[in-house]
Amino acid sequence: MIQLTRYGLFGALLVAICLGGISAVLNHRLDNANEANQTLSKANEDLNEAVADRDETITALKGSIDADRRATEEQLKIEQQKRAKADAENRTLRKTLESSDCGNQRLPDSAIGILRREG
Repeated sequence: MIQLTRYGLFGALLVAICLGGISAVLNHRLDNANEANQTLSKANEDLNEAVADRDETITALKGSIDADRRATEEQLKIEQQKRAKADAENRTLRKTLESSDCGNQRLPDSAIGILRREG
């Protein structure tokens, strides 16, 4: 019986040593996983900051594009008004010249320049 008790205590000691070794290995792996998790968490925070910065840049660019578009549209309206005014002046000049007696005479250089849109 003493033999059995001795082997039982030896077996229990061996099991305790194995469980302690397994516990140490699992603790080591858990520490490594925690370190990796902290590293990934930091990387995730950095990525979130980069995305936020990018979003701010995109918003600023959209605002700039909208302002440029409005300025371009306004400039186009001004140019269209100028073109309409010039066309109206040219029509008036042509009608005046068609109804005048000088239809068969050479136009003054200033009138030719106006018709050719040179001045």
